[in-house]
Amino acid sequence: MPRRCRRRAGQDRRARKSWASWGSRLRPERLAPGAVLVFDRPGGGHVGFYVGEDATAYHVLGGNQSNAVTVTRIAKGRLTASRWPKGVPVIGGPVKMATTAGLKLSSDEA
Repeated sequence: MPRRCRRRAGQDRRARKSWASWGSRLRPERLAPGAVLVFDRPGGGHVGFYVGEDATAYHVLGGNQSNAVTVTRIAKGRLTASRWPKGVPVIGGPVKMATTAGLKLSSDEA
């Protein structure tokens, strides 16, 4: 996430999992584009924005995914938190993807 956004949100890029307590909790069935998703990964955590989902994975927009800003698929079982800005209404809902868009399932976003 861009440094200015992290500073305004009070988050430290070195503590990715600190995003798990930012904003308000959002249940998986209430996800909407732009929700902040926090995942476990080897050596720490990973944070990205919800784009959509298929049956087994979330499609996540994030930085430093294969050393680039990309959309990648991350297994739903790795999700540790889904968050939304406090006091901001959730607009929209889950985006169900019929296909995997040719994206492989990521196992380590580093």
